[in-house]
Formats: sequence, structure tokens, C-alpha cells
Amino acid sequence: MTLVRFYNPLASRRLGVDIERIFDNFLSSANEMAQAQLSNPAVNIYEEPDRFRLEVAAPGYKKDDFKVSIDNDLLRISAQKENNPVEGEAYTRCEFIAGSFERTFAVGKTIDTSKIDARYENGILTVYLSKRDEAKPQKPRSIKID
Repeated sequence: MTLVRFYNPLASRRLGVDIERIFDNFLSSANEMAQAQLSNPAVNIYEEPDRFRLEVAAPGYKKDDFKVSIDNDLLRISAQKENNPVEGEAYTRCEFIAGSFERTFAVGKTIDTSKIDARYENGILTVYLSKRDEAKPQKPRSIKID
């Protein structure tokens, strides 16, 4: 008895379509994730003894492009930037981020909302959120026993 390998061109064509579809879905998902990262800048939040320090990575913006506001214990950071080409120049490729973003953070009751400061330097927007006195670490003390 001789074994003969069966070749089904319909099955192999279908497999190619499936692989192509999977590859396209993967690329589409990766592109969507990249767009989300571009539209929402990365944020680091540090806790210090007297305050929280929030850093937003937003290179290419100017200080006047940002708006930082607090409303009902929500800290809102937004920026608007237009990518206006210089007249007479044409892009061969343009990958600089242009446009707007908005991030919102719940600050809670531990933050003194009257003591929030911000500064923009070297592409990093830093927001300082001072803690309320009762939220700051207290020094150890002795308790008198009656």
C-alpha cells in the first residue's frame, strides 16, 4: 500500500486568508495602542512627605498651551497645540505630535486644593499637590497614660 499526500488548494488558500486576517488585526491593534499613547501623554506620580508631584511628559508644547484646573476634587490637565507648517515648506514626513489632550485625576480629601502649583520645563509639566496637614506624616510622640 502506498501513502499519497493529499493536497487541497482550497484549504491552503483559506489558511492564507486566516493568517492575513490575524496579521491585519494585530497591526490594527498595535496602531490603535500607539495612537492612544500619543493622545494621552505618560504621567508619573510621586508621593513626598508634604505633597504629591505629578509629572506629565509633553515635549513640544509651550507653557501657554496648558490649562490646569481643579473642580470638585478633580484635577484636569489639558493642552491644545496646532501643528502649523511654515509657509512655503512641505512635509515629507511629519511625526511630531500635534493636537490636544486631556487627563483627569481624582485628588481626594488629602489634598489642599488651595495649594496646587504647576510649572513647565524641558518638556515636562510638573504639578505640585500639597497635602493637608492631617494627611502629612506625624512625628512620633508619647501619650500620657492617666
